[in-house]
Amino acid sequence: MFSNNPLYYHPIAGHIMSGRRFEKLCRCFSVKYANDTNPLVGPMKKLYPVFDMLIQNFQKSYFPDENLSLDESLLLHRGRLVWRKYRKGKKAKYGIKFYELCTHDGYVLNVDMYKGKQTSSAVEEGVSKVDNIVLTLMKPFLNKGHSLYMDNFYNSVTLTNILLEKKTHTTGTLRSNRRGNPKEVTTKKLKRGDHIWRRNKNVYVSKWRDKRDVLCLTTKNHPKIIPSKTNTAYSKINQQK
Repeated sequence: MFSNNPLYYHPIAGHIMSGRRFEKLCRCFSVKYANDTNPLVGPMKKLYPVFDMLIQNFQKSYFPDENLSLDESLLLHRGRLVWRKYRKGKKAKYGIKFYELCTHDGYVLNVDMYKGKQTSSAVEEGVSKVDNIVLTLMKPFLNKGHSLYMDNFYNSVTLTNILLEKKTHTTGTLRSNRRGNPKEVTTKKLKRGDHIWRRNKNVYVSKWRDKRDVLCLTTKNHPKIIPSKTNTAYSKINQQK
């Protein structure tokens, strides 16, 4: 917000206060209530009202188009927190993990903070914790015809069917050990460049072989191979109809 980088720079913030002033205010930030009648429990009890207010303002200030993306980010933090995460191989190894729902241009619509393994709340019974994370973030945007793009940490045939019933398309990579995967696709041995797909109603699962197998799932587009152009060569691959 206060950065000189054109990707992050915003002129309004700099007119109100300097970046150093903002950092000093953040260091002094504290949440207290005159009467402790907050019914919420858990490690985020004090921050939930502020957190919810921010998210509501995010959603009021911007109406998203069709395509949404769900991913995670790590906020650098080395303090003492029970739910502090460690990610090997990342520049910011220690920090607070956030699950974020964003628009195609990076605007944050909804956020859920990782608060430990035992603190996840169930939105829908009978589904996994990962599925509940997706359903929690997508709750305000279900039944509106959105298309959600996710990686293989979230994607599954089970979740896809739930979202499809709520008029929400999904697209993304898929792990081979997920329940509900078509065995005819996951167990098929392919040569490099080969492609196979199967359909169950409106759910397509496909596998393409490069150096390794790449599984994909979609309910929006037909999983066909299209020509691709690179900087070094142009390879033509026949479309599979």
